[in-house]
Amino acid sequence: MKGYFFALVLALSSGCTTLGTEITSEDNHVTMPHYSFVLPADQRWHIKRADEKHEAVIITRKMGSILLQIKVFRNPILDKEMQANSAKAVADDYRQLERRIMIEQGVNKGLYNLKDVKMDEEVIGNKTFYTMNYTITDNSGIQRAGLYLYFHKPNNNDYFIMAHYSETIPTSALLEKTYKPDFLKILESLAISE
Repeated sequence: MKGYFFALVLALSSGCTTLGTEITSEDNHVTMPHYSFVLPADQRWHIKRADEKHEAVIITRKMGSILLQIKVFRNPILDKEMQANSAKAVADDYRQLERRIMIEQGVNKGLYNLKDVKMDEEVIGNKTFYTMNYTITDNSGIQRAGLYLYFHKPNNNDYFIMAHYSETIPTSALLEKTYKPDFLKILESLAISE
């Protein structure tokens, strides 16, 4: 690894055994030491602060056997040379690392199939996110997911915000609509604290 705190695969494996606190209009503003955002209120989303040291937040909504999940982390860039690179160069490196880990630790071991991988840049509100959208399938179902990286400066960053959205749908279930617009609203409200 090139000096990041952790890769997404490791973050996803931590899971969420409890849903956490339901989000209402009275407590839908999340403030961490380096960032803040606003959550959709009264929509059956739940929040759990998973790791204060790394400012990790897990937002979950269960609909029967369907699991919708949003994870937001502050991901330090530990390598000094990587810190000096442009945000795009670091994002490209990180997304390639994530893709390689998913292939090596999942696809090559026969755990799941990875398809529809698309890396892009997306402007949400006034912020540019470096994205990687993909689909994972196995015998139990499908997961549609998106990784969104935000850097608050064009270069010389010592961290970035990593946001991940996933819809995990068992083969026996049907998700009638996507809830990704809720995730995009969170990203639109994202603010960095200096």
